[in-house]
Amino acid sequence: MKQYRMRMGPVFILILVLVSALIGVASAADEKGVVRSDATEAQLSLINELHGKDITVLEYMEMVHPEHLVGIPDSYKENMADLVGIPDSYKENMAGQKMTWWGKEPTPKNEQPAPDRATVTVSANGCKSDWRTIRFGGNCTASGLENPPWYIYVEAFLIDRDSGQTVDSTSASSQQGVWSVPASKDKLYPANGQYCVHAWGYIPTPYYAEDYDDTPVFSFP
Repeated sequence: MKQYRMRMGPVFILILVLVSALIGVASAADEKGVVRSDATEAQLSLINELHGKDITVLEYMEMVHPEHLVGIPDSYKENMADLVGIPDSYKENMAGQKMTWWGKEPTPKNEQPAPDRATVTVSANGCKSDWRTIRFGGNCTASGLENPPWYIYVEAFLIDRDSGQTVDSTSASSQQGVWSVPASKDKLYPANGQYCVHAWGYIPTPYYAEDYDDTPVFSFP
């Protein structure tokens, strides 16, 4: 019996190693092609400086989050107005779409989307996680297409309600044809005050579609 146990010991360890490796591979596969970014102080400064400005989505992304544009063809960034036969309502993409800032209602559209037009749904979340942490994030999910969109983006902004300033931001994008992409972050040792989270997401192709969501105001601590 003792000899049997001695033989089983290395086998059991080998099984644990293999299981751990498989879990690691699965996690890596889930994250394949996903770019995640927590805003730097310079990016936060730009977000607050640009807030409310009359700029396009492409201008915002180029100035604040160029890391999420790597690998996107220029043809997906440019205005599609020169393409013949595409309805005007389908010609909006990152260069033709104005930024919708939080605290403002999106511009209403007169035309109804076609039955096969894609949509995106964004959800925001934020709360006091413990005595030193605010946990916040957002999720963007696409629907209405036969296949997943080639590109999908989401960003969550943690906003100080007293000052109106964005104090933190986290974002994620994927170019691997996924239906949904989440972004989340733990903000450690935030200042005492009132906060909310604004989440915003979009797909730029085959036509631009976006959505946003806001959490109720919550307190810290």
